[in-house]
Amino acid sequence: MKTIVTRRPRRKFTLIELLVVIAIIAILAAMLLPALNSARDTAQASNCTSNLRQLSQVYMFYNEDYKGYLPCLDNAGGQGAVNSAGETITQKNWLNDLVAKYLHRAKANTTPVKVLFCPLEKEKDDITTTYGLNYLIATQGAGKGIKTSRFSNPSRTAMLVENYGHLCYACDAVKPAEDKHDAANYGKNRAPNFRHRGQANVGFLDFHVERKQLEQVPCLEAFPNKDKAVLQNTIFNSGIVDDSKETVEGM
Repeated sequence: MKTIVTRRPRRKFTLIELLVVIAIIAILAAMLLPALNSARDTAQASNCTSNLRQLSQVYMFYNEDYKGYLPCLDNAGGQGAVNSAGETITQKNWLNDLVAKYLHRAKANTTPVKVLFCPLEKEKDDITTTYGLNYLIATQGAGKGIKTSRFSNPSRTAMLVENYGHLCYACDAVKPAEDKHDAANYGKNRAPNFRHRGQANVGFLDFHVERKQLEQVPCLEAFPNKDKAVLQNTIFNSGIVDDSKETVEGM
């Protein structure tokens, strides 16, 4: 005698039940998204710190090799610096020379080098780096370098500052209007860029790196009522302070 097995028809989800499931998934995603974004931002900021730390080490090697000098920036006369080894570093080629010598990468001005960029920077076509050298501690005009031993507070003196895509950092630069690299006005790209949740990575003259908030950097964005001379007259920007002149207290 055969046993007849009958199958119960499968129960289908109703439209309301499907909408409830979708709503629950959407709520969970909304709850998790800020945490995921925060984790992503933290990772990118850490990668940026790591890049700047590597670049700071490159400057440290240069400083040791060339008797306490940093590479000089190009100056108004268009003449480069002659370092202590007798090598001429002309105009904006100094970073190319630095990268080629210590990172073994050629033509950094035309081929992006990862360590020279914050991971958040997407526009690399006309940018060499997003870490600007503080020219106030690198050159004293006419292509003459400054020995870093001159500065008594290296752990508070900025050497490399995260910016909008320029070889130099300038405390008095007006940041780009759209808060991104300005190809039409390169001078604005020298301003510090607080792209990491209101913080910017800074490499100091003792070659350590840390993130600083806007109010911790004596720049035009943080102190719009201070003129250039006042902003420059700080340990952070010039390495020394003239006590007879106005300064930004604590910086």
